Amino acid sequence: MKLLLLTAIAAFCLCLSAPSVANPGSSSSVDWPQWRGPERNGVSQETGLLKQWPADGPKLIWQVNDVGDGYSTPAVVGTRIYLMSNRGFENEFVEALSTKDGTPVWTTRVGNVGNKQDFLYSKARSTPTVDGDFIYALGSDGDLVCLETKTGKIRWQKSLRKDFAGKPGVWAYAESPLVDGDVVIVTPGGEEATLAALNKKTGDVIWKSAVPGGDPAGYASAIVVQAGG
Repeated sequence: MKLLLLTAIAAFCLCLSAPSVANPGSSSSVDWPQWRGPERNGVSQETGLLKQWPADGPKLIWQVNDVGDGYSTPAVVGTRIYLMSNRGFENEFVEALSTKDGTPVWTTRVGNVGNKQDFLYSKARSTPTVDGDFIYALGSDGDLVCLETKTGKIRWQKSLRKDFAGKPGVWAYAESPLVDGDVVIVTPGGEEATLAALNKKTGDVIWKSAVPGGDPAGYASAIVVQAGG
């Protein structure tokens, strides 16, 4: 979709100088490794930004006209932009682009689009989470994958629907995976695992928690909080 394209370009302009890779939750001021930034709070620690645009607007460095469809936002780490998009209902994918010129570096299919109801609303929704040498992405049909940032190779894969008897909401899975230390947190929904934690290196289940009666998965993404010490 055009919105995804424009978002990708905007993110590129803001993060053009990013020199290094940062893990989610780090204090890096140059990378945007996950949904809503390093701390998942929508706050950038970048400094030296313009207080207003030039009269003619920001200079266009490059433009990519076809990055697929969807409502996902990009993650930007180092010299790569990571997007989650779809083409039709049978190909939802993660793609890495070069921040230098927008050239595709690799593309990896994750699965099908979830809850295929109509062409307008059934699309990719989640933002990939970059953690060091790996990316964690959740397809709208519940396909959770761990990919190598360098090659896009799948290291492990789970299905929230099949492996956890997951129950998505009407608009399918839309959350962005949370990496906290050695675990990946996702929300399958349903009676068996409303919320689940997986080993980020292997995909093995560490724990799962079910709401009595089995609540469907919502559309919000989990965050880390500390309360009461």
